[in-house]
Amino acid sequence: MQNGKRGAAAASMMLLAGLLGTAAAQAQSPAADKPRLQEISDAELAAMRGRYTLAGNAVAWFGVSLISQWRSGDGQQLAAGLQLGVDLRSGSPRFTYQPTVNIAYQGDAGSLGSTTLRQIDSAGLANASGFVQAVQLAGDGNQVSNQAELVIRDGPVPQMAAGSAAGSAGAVNGPASVQAWVDGQRAGVTLQLAGQGQVRQWLGGGQVGQSVALASDGSWVSNQLRLEVVRGPAVAGSGLAQNVAQALGSSRGLGNIGGP
Repeated sequence: MQNGKRGAAAASMMLLAGLLGTAAAQAQSPAADKPRLQEISDAELAAMRGRYTLAGNAVAWFGVSLISQWRSGDGQQLAAGLQLGVDLRSGSPRFTYQPTVNIAYQGDAGSLGSTTLRQIDSAGLANASGFVQAVQLAGDGNQVSNQAELVIRDGPVPQMAAGSAAGSAGAVNGPASVQAWVDGQRAGVTLQLAGQGQVRQWLGGGQVGQSVALASDGSWVSNQLRLEVVRGPAVAGSGLAQNVAQALGSSRGLGNIGGP
């Protein structure tokens, strides 16, 4: 909540600065030419939100961390993670990514796994845009969490190893499969158990999404998404950095999103 208050305060100060700047410019004109101040409606403010950034306040680096974990009722453990970083300081973006995947089995979890045939349809998520969180459960005793965090800060840029804008890692063990991928336009992680469901996180195509669809009993699932933005001085020709700053501006004050 504290982050949200700071974001709201920053947005208010930016709006106030803009109004004061306009008033100062108009002071150079005759009094008869000065328009009267009018209150801006909530709808107009919503349309302007996030479209403007102060000069010199561009995005120097942003990173995404996706971590998905699933412990099924029959003892299978699936995990996938992805760390993606984009350095924008030079005006030409440099990418790095680090995928991790794992499948394990933990002894005998008893008879929690269900053999009942159940179906879940998540196709409708493709029609959504913006930030998407979805939980679909067709079972009992499941614990599910979708969590997302946005951090915007000033300061040093994290160290990055050389990387490319595409790659993937995956593993398959019987009915279990895990995958982490980056293809230049999209990035994400997927956990899947045949007959039990699917856990996903993704970015791209106008979406940032977290989805859990379970058709089994006794599962524990956690989706964690973290977006980190480091601001820095604008660089000549860094149009992409400014565009990212404007897009992320609309998320100011959101803080943590989602939860158990």
